[in-house]
Amino acid sequence: MSSVVVARYGPAALSVLAAIGVSIFIAYFVIAFSGAVGGGRRYEYSSPLAAMWTGIGTMWYSVSFLTWWASSRDTRNVDTREGLPALYVWALYSLLFAVEGFVALIGWAQAKNEAAASVFSFLWILVGGLAASITVGLLRAKRSVPPNKGTTQADLENGNNGSQSEVKTKRCSRCSWCCTKRFWVDFLCLFLITFLLVFSTGFMMQGISSASDANMVPPGQVYSFPLRFNGNTMDVQMHLYCFGEKSTSDSPTVILEHGGGANSLTMLALAEELESSFNTRACVYDRLGYGYTPTYYTSTGSGTSSTRLPNSGAILSQLLGVAGEAGPYVCAGHSAGGEACLWFAHEYQGTVTGIAILDGYPDLIRAGSFRPGIHPEGSGPLPAIQAVTVLAGGTGLTRGLVGDMGEDFVPSDKRGTVTSLYGQARFWFAQYWDVRSDLESDNESRLYQQLDGTVDENGIVTYGGTLSGTKILVIPAESTVSDIDCNDKDKGSYCCGNAKNSTSCMDNAFDRMLFREQSDRYAATLSNDTLGLVIQGPPGSEHGFVSHKDYYAWIATQIGEQLLSESFRLSDCGEYVPVQMRCRK
Repeated sequence: MSSVVVARYGPAALSVLAAIGVSIFIAYFVIAFSGAVGGGRRYEYSSPLAAMWTGIGTMWYSVSFLTWWASSRDTRNVDTREGLPALYVWALYSLLFAVEGFVALIGWAQAKNEAAASVFSFLWILVGGLAASITVGLLRAKRSVPPNKGTTQADLENGNNGSQSEVKTKRCSRCSWCCTKRFWVDFLCLFLITFLLVFSTGFMMQGISSASDANMVPPGQVYSFPLRFNGNTMDVQMHLYCFGEKSTSDSPTVILEHGGGANSLTMLALAEELESSFNTRACVYDRLGYGYTPTYYTSTGSGTSSTRLPNSGAILSQLLGVAGEAGPYVCAGHSAGGEACLWFAHEYQGTVTGIAILDGYPDLIRAGSFRPGIHPEGSGPLPAIQAVTVLAGGTGLTRGLVGDMGEDFVPSDKRGTVTSLYGQARFWFAQYWDVRSDLESDNESRLYQQLDGTVDENGIVTYGGTLSGTKILVIPAESTVSDIDCNDKDKGSYCCGNAKNSTSCMDNAFDRMLFREQSDRYAATLSNDTLGLVIQGPPGSEHGFVSHKDYYAWIATQIGEQLLSESFRLSDCGEYVPVQMRCRK
């Protein structure tokens, strides 16, 4: 490509591509976060954020290059070889950008349902290739002219003559290169493009990782079935993995619900332990958008909206029906999975014989609220979650940095897989929509209302005993409900020193009191037969104890002995009194 053609048509072409990039960015950002006007949207292995980031990449590289081009216009035509290092860097970056676009295109093409991101990645190749061509054209023009001699073709086209260039050259020669305008233009533009190149590299890696994730072979089976709700039908795929022989009418199936933002692998060791120790059928599964379940759904509107998904219990009941898993059931849910178990019991009245709430506090902790008892006004932290979703879900920059369960995670051979699943674009997008869906729920559609509950000024819920005949086992982690032991020198605490009367420490103490009280209310009021028991987790147990090598077997024992045995051993704690009911083993 000659320097004449480059100078005349290159910037105009990049301007057009920048405009296309802006349009793609806006369109897919609206698709991702504005909600589903007039209906819901279903995605599989995908996220609108992927296509949105192709628009961002196309836009910012084109604009950055054009900014440098326009800002250095009066210096790039000087008949000198000064500035050649910057041109070499721009040529290298442009080529790198084009290569990243090609790799991203291949990666997204291999990932299921990422057609838009794959197609739009081709724009990256065009932008990088065009910018590289323009830069190479400038390099040829400068290198073909001896220092401080002659006039380039670009000079002639822009109306510059040799005397003007000579004046500029003399002025540049009287000071060091770092004091020239060219240096600062090159430096600032290259600094910006270097910073932004990190995100394009992250997007490329996310494309490669998404292709790998889409081709994972999950344990168990991914079931495809039409999910029916509010007169609508949506085809979904959901992952379910069971251990042991299918249950008979005398033997319950244990369903394990993972926590919010987690996946089925965090409950896998617990399921295997229940099957091997109590000879029972135990199943783990992934809710929509998490783990090995590729489908997730977005919608807006109130709890009665026709596009709003049914509760997780209704979805689980349809999955179990398709998989042929018969009741009765015992449901054990960790963290937000505790609420999922309660919804499941509400859907399957009389078929769910036992519920284990493992350090979970539905309704007390609202999604989007970081402290119990706080009912956030408006969106709360939703904008911050949205920002993380855009950066982490779109570029994959958090892969390997978020989701590492630590050395004590079991099963240890699945630790890397859990981290990989945390890095998926749809994982972050599903979390955003879970929080948003909760915040947009009508108060009448919330769980405690469905279970005839009432809530006090602190957010503590007293339920109406509607789960009659269901055994309730509540296992809070020790760190969640126990007061800080400041006499234990091995457990130094910030709140044991001068800060113990600080707002944060007093809030933490108040929160622990709320968790203790809510645990007792679960056990006492979910079932009107007072079939409730609270057993505090062993010393040292923290929120993630369900997948900790030192505690998962202990939890399995409590579930097996209390919920799978013929009689519920309420006598271990005596007749129910809220304070006395708390068993400590």
